[in-house]
Amino acid sequence: MCRGTRRETWITPFIKQCFAVSSVILNMISHGMTSGYNASLFSELRKTREIPLDVDSESWLASLIGATFLVGSIVNSIVMEVIGRKPAILLSSVLTICGWISFSLASSFPALLIGKIFQGISVGIGGSLGSILIGEYTSPRYRGPFIAAVPTAILVGILISHTFGMFYGWHDLSSVLLYFSLPGLVVAVFSPESPSFLVTKGRYDECRMVFRWLRGTDEDNELETMIKTDKILKKTKRAYTGITSQLVRIKLTYVVAAFKKREFRIPVIIMMHLNAILEFCGSIMSDIYALDVHTAFYGTDVFMFTVITTLDVLRLVATVSGIYITSRVKRRSMMLIFVSLNVIVNLSIAGYIYARQRGVLPFDHLAIGLFLHHFLYFIIGAGPMPLSGIITGEIFPLADRGLCSIISRITCSIYLFGDIKSAPYLFTIVGVEGVFGLYSLILAYSLVVTLIYLPETKDRTLQEVEDGFRGYAIGEREEALELKCNELKDDV
Repeated sequence: MCRGTRRETWITPFIKQCFAVSSVILNMISHGMTSGYNASLFSELRKTREIPLDVDSESWLASLIGATFLVGSIVNSIVMEVIGRKPAILLSSVLTICGWISFSLASSFPALLIGKIFQGISVGIGGSLGSILIGEYTSPRYRGPFIAAVPTAILVGILISHTFGMFYGWHDLSSVLLYFSLPGLVVAVFSPESPSFLVTKGRYDECRMVFRWLRGTDEDNELETMIKTDKILKKTKRAYTGITSQLVRIKLTYVVAAFKKREFRIPVIIMMHLNAILEFCGSIMSDIYALDVHTAFYGTDVFMFTVITTLDVLRLVATVSGIYITSRVKRRSMMLIFVSLNVIVNLSIAGYIYARQRGVLPFDHLAIGLFLHHFLYFIIGAGPMPLSGIITGEIFPLADRGLCSIISRITCSIYLFGDIKSAPYLFTIVGVEGVFGLYSLILAYSLVVTLIYLPETKDRTLQEVEDGFRGYAIGEREEALELKCNELKDDV
């Protein structure tokens, strides 16, 4: 009896939430490893010419993740809305492993493309699902730190790839990283389905059971509000279907109707600009084209992997710091401070590289480049990376979460493809310094738009955030309408 009591006391709702979230976190580590793998792959292929690549083939190989990311995002939106969140995370894990197998066996350019396709689809599935699933699993007081752990996990994956990249060639490295991807698949098998998915399917009893298993009984108000809201929305949808059944069957009608809702339209605008901040903060370009960026910074690539590893460690520390900061500081304040610093450091890097390459600096030392490079990674790790994931996981309305996810992934895919595909050509036209300057302009614009539309979401439930965008709570409005109708009946 005593043992059972101690066990029940130890396995708290927080521990259960940690277990459920770990399936997402381990999957994100795998995604980070796919990103970090590029530094070894491209730098070695340029030097050894084991598989010949020109500028076009290298840019296509690097940017293919943008197109396949979109495919994975569409697949994810369908799977997570129709089959469930758990099958989606399982599919993402399996595709990542298939990608590592393809790389370990690759001896030609098409084989490399196949590996990139597998992993690009995997990242597309897991990228949008991660923040949403964590938001649905966890309590409001834990949600921010848990979602902020997503970029931390990605950075851990990148660090793993870069660390082992110092000792293994790209062929052997893919085999090593395959084993690091297996735990995510195992944990996902034993994770529960999302309560939010269960409620959208009308499986209310199962939803209550899973919700209380994850969170205990202290948050039953959120549970019952979620179920009540879903019943009202389903009732409204059935009534609307009975009147205009032919129109509702047309998906375009649904999309147009969705964009007319404030709780859908405003989060989409915010999300599009958050994606721009994340994609053009400078991290992705620096990670994938590490050889070009390091040569521009230091004039050599001799110590590239050593510097990369220190950058990864710093960014990881910064992201962990960002997790702590998100639990203490409001979202809007963090966004203003860190994205503004990102703009400033990008402009500083652009000016430094431009002046150094043209020999107009009054004083130059390796430490200047190291400081700017590391400061950039610290700002990105502490600000744009955790913030974009946290806010995205908080602002999407439950009824339209699938469509929001599709739009988010489309914009993210376009940004990602454009960023990676254009970078080698921009390097030859405006140089690395010109690319950093262009990113500063994009960041400044995206920051202004985001601050205009973004409300404060810290410590608010997902339902409260949705009602804030809508301008009213559906349950309260329904009760008010019923009360008004009853008063009219009494008057009559």
